[in-house]
Amino acid sequence: MANRSILLKPSAPGAFDTIDTDHYLTVLAIIANADTVLRPEEMAFFESRMARMLINPQMRIRFRQLLKHEFDVDKAVRKMDKRTLRLALRDGIFLAASDGEVHPAEVEAVKTIAHHAEVSDERLKEIWAWVKEGITWMSNGPRLTEVPMFDE
Repeated sequence: MANRSILLKPSAPGAFDTIDTDHYLTVLAIIANADTVLRPEEMAFFESRMARMLINPQMRIRFRQLLKHEFDVDKAVRKMDKRTLRLALRDGIFLAASDGEVHPAEVEAVKTIAHHAEVSDERLKEIWAWVKEGITWMSNGPRLTEVPMFDE
């Protein structure tokens, strides 16, 4: 049963133990801020990642401040380790798509991060496809229980 539960999650339970939390959340903030508009869905995604990482409430206050900064993407990620960048890149793409539209500035930020993470264009396309598939899969959930996400 333990192996099955790992398959149901996008990351293994210990995945966040091997990355730099500050850098990971900085990358998410970079992508969230790329279009200069922080949408509720992006904030919810950011909060969910802090919860998944079991970050305590006092530290969450500090990390939320990242969402108020403007970043030079290239300069900000240049010295980050590849493991952290790759996990943050994958989750950052999900964050970018979470509001239903991906802004060109978000795409540019993702490409810069992918370059520094040494992620190929082919792998980047796979991640985008995985995100699209995941959003489609999750959007079918309310229909299965006949509970609309929005008032009709």
